[in-house]
Amino acid sequence: MADLFISGLTGSFDTGTMISNLLKIKQQPLQVLTQQKALIQTKVASLSNLYGALNGMKTFMEGIDIDKIFSTKKALSSNSNVVTAEATKDVPNLTMSVTVTRLAQTEMSTSTKGFSSLTDTFSSSGTMTLKYWKDNSNFVSYDINYSAGQTLQDLVNSINSSQNEVKTSVYYTGSEYRLLLTEADASKSTKETANNDSVIEVNGLPSELYDQSIGPLEILQNAQNSALKIGNSTTEITSPSNIFQNIINGLNITVKELGSVTITIKEDYSQIDSFLNNFISNYNSINSIVNQLTGKGAQFQGDSTITTIKTGLVRFLNPLITAGLINYSDKDGTISLNTEALSNLKDSKPEKLKEIISNLKDSYSVQLNAWTSAINTYRNISESQINSINQKMTNLQNYLSKYEERLRKEYAQLEAFINQMNQISTRLQDFMVSLSQMTGGKQK
Repeated sequence: MADLFISGLTGSFDTGTMISNLLKIKQQPLQVLTQQKALIQTKVASLSNLYGALNGMKTFMEGIDIDKIFSTKKALSSNSNVVTAEATKDVPNLTMSVTVTRLAQTEMSTSTKGFSSLTDTFSSSGTMTLKYWKDNSNFVSYDINYSAGQTLQDLVNSINSSQNEVKTSVYYTGSEYRLLLTEADASKSTKETANNDSVIEVNGLPSELYDQSIGPLEILQNAQNSALKIGNSTTEITSPSNIFQNIINGLNITVKELGSVTITIKEDYSQIDSFLNNFISNYNSINSIVNQLTGKGAQFQGDSTITTIKTGLVRFLNPLITAGLINYSDKDGTISLNTEALSNLKDSKPEKLKEIISNLKDSYSVQLNAWTSAINTYRNISESQINSINQKMTNLQNYLSKYEERLRKEYAQLEAFINQMNQISTRLQDFMVSLSQMTGGKQK
């Protein structure tokens, strides 16, 4: 059980105030340590912001593939409503005319009979076989069971859950509900609908959906491959879908409408603009933080580690400044892109531009590694200082706690002693009064 100390027992003096004042004197070193810790913590936060900006730029620079952004190709269509195209770097620069003669279609078929109500049910049970032709020689088939008491929607659900080649749904003719079957993806089959020859076949259809005089299915829309011609060629190129992949190695064409267009393949330097804009954004962010840290009266004014970053940032800009690719502000050190100079260099000297950007990446990548390492070391030293201060503060707080306990104990003992002396003094006074009264009484 902790000792119990009672303050002000005698009323002679305020021991609580006296102890508090003594503790304030002893706590002054703790206040100094607290201020030192707050100052270092502020520095660590600032260093963390700078490290984050430098590391962000480092990650960005390391992730850039210079060869890739200078070898990208683009495919331009004279009418994107008819044809769009995509090209990889493997496609040679060229211009060609394309004429779209057919668009792809999926086959759509419906059962030749149906129900008058969606709640009607099958009276028979059995197994129907769904056959889907991948091409003129190969097919896949699926067996789907149906039972008496099931509705048309139940059959639709069973067919859709058993395979992915054909999508089925309920089709309303205006007088009855029939089974509708549609190719799920036209690109999965190269076969086209022809006389007595279809992509989707059904055997064993429930009798309620089957008109014996017509057959099991009625075709609503023929399966059709898309087709196009290149240049003056009379030979059609076909595709099961509206996408022609690798029509030239690395060139994909998507047809949208019938008609003729011109497709032009050329270099695509748009990623260069994106790279430089991102570089400028990262640069200005770092520059802003460094300016805040090293300005007049700032935390790191004159600090060699931070000021070296500021001078290095500017030094490595020389290739861009010399080529006129950026505008540099003498006022605050920010930079901006000279789009006109960039456009001219892309058109006239792309290899020179590639050399400038490659050197820029190499220079900054090496230096950013050094800067982030230096800032990280700086930050670790500061955090070690904080840990050291925390330990000193803990030790001092423990000492103050024991010191306060000792003071309270000593003052309590002092008050107890004074209280005891007061009691003796009171008894002596009472004794003297009594003695005086006794003596005075005998004289009378």
